[in-house]
Amino acid sequence: MEQYPAVQFMVTHGRNLSILVGLALPVLVLIGIAFAEWHWVWGIAAIVVGAGVGFAFRTFAELTQIIADMLLPQ
Repeated sequence: MEQYPAVQFMVTHGRNLSILVGLALPVLVLIGIAFAEWHWVWGIAAIVVGAGVGFAFRTFAELTQIIADMLLPQ
């Protein structure tokens, strides 16, 4: 798997990255609510969208893991 560093990175760090990606939008919107006085509804929307994006990224990471396990020689 040394020939495919992006696949190796995704296999080893995909789960943690999905959590980070899912939390990034809600954290940024909470900062906007606190400092820019955005409406609180944006916070609810950010939580929903962040959960969806985190789930999609987690799915991508797991699919990468499956493909790496099945197709790449160990």
